Amino acid sequence: MEKNVSEIVFREDLYPRFEPNQQFIQRYSNSIEYLPPIKINQNNILIDGFHRWKAHQLAKQDTIKVEIVETESEQKLKILAYQLNSIHGLQLSDEEKKKFAREMFGILTEQEIADTISVSQRSVYNWTKTQRENAKAELERKAIEVYLRAWNTMDNVAEKLNVDKSTVSRIIEKLLQKCTDSNLQQEFKPLLYNIWNTPKGNETNHFGSFPLIFMENLLYYHTEQMDIVFDPFAGTGTTIDACKSMLRRYCCYDLVVKPGREKDILQWDITEGLPDMPKPDFVFLDPPYWKQAEKKYSESENDFGNMDLDKFNLEMNKLITFLCDWDIKQIAIVIQPTQYRNNFIWQDHIFDFAKMFPDKYRIDMRYILPYSTEQYIPQQVEKSKELNKCLGLNRDLVIWKKI
Repeated sequence: MEKNVSEIVFREDLYPRFEPNQQFIQRYSNSIEYLPPIKINQNNILIDGFHRWKAHQLAKQDTIKVEIVETESEQKLKILAYQLNSIHGLQLSDEEKKKFAREMFGILTEQEIADTISVSQRSVYNWTKTQRENAKAELERKAIEVYLRAWNTMDNVAEKLNVDKSTVSRIIEKLLQKCTDSNLQQEFKPLLYNIWNTPKGNETNHFGSFPLIFMENLLYYHTEQMDIVFDPFAGTGTTIDACKSMLRRYCCYDLVVKPGREKDILQWDITEGLPDMPKPDFVFLDPPYWKQAEKKYSESENDFGNMDLDKFNLEMNKLITFLCDWDIKQIAIVIQPTQYRNNFIWQDHIFDFAKMFPDKYRIDMRYILPYSTEQYIPQQVEKSKELNKCLGLNRDLVIWKKI
């Protein structure tokens, strides 16, 4: 079968050689009639015979003999191109074979790579040392990432990554040993006092945000590495980011999951009770602030920010009761007092919550988290002056501990 020389499609990304050999092209152009057909696929893409095709162009030939080989995928096309170039004509150099071996690592087995480019398996093994090291590091990274989501067991992690449970176990044991041996805790620079100001450059610009540096300090002072942290109001995922950097496991949920956080945060309506999860060591509650967060997160009547004060306190009481009945070791709550905009009447929620805890819990620590003065618009400032009311500029972060 023949095709017009101009119909042949050459794709450099499929061409296994670093540079064409001009001497071969010249030699082939002088013996066109003796050359075997080139191989193309059903889309006229050149698989084998680059130098023969160029020789036909050099000899100003309009047509060329072709053999059509059906290829079902890009991967098969590339493998076939290397395979054919390895067994006849101008042989591939070692560097060109190395390139293929490294590109196909993880796609084909070492033996399949060796068979494709006609080398020993030992050669492939030696050529792909960096790829093996990178693959091992990536597997460890993924295993840790999945395991830190505390709803996953080692069996789950092994199944998700298609490896043996023993492999996952070794990775986690290695991580735990690293936690023990490392100076991660020593390297961390904690805030020394219980008034936590946001350092310049660490400000967040979305409503209701809890700065990462605060969460890291909270975990530093009140949890251990690999403790399980439960956050039912996960929001944008500050708890997750802190747990990853501080090596804590996490169970994070929210009524509405932010796009991009679907792997780390599961959808759950906490008014329906606690989700099915392993027992946490530490609970962080940052509920949408009653009235201040109205309709800012969702339109749902089960959104804490959309509730009236009585229902808000009722749902918080239910949640705190569930957690205390489960004998959770530590429960942290962060919230800002509410000042009604019209008359600046003060509603201090943290004192309401304190009454909800049973006697077996006591306050372990209280942190004051000041806001900037930008929390208030000029009209509110003027109104407060008119009413002789001082403006509140802080959140309370209180940790209750089971005794």
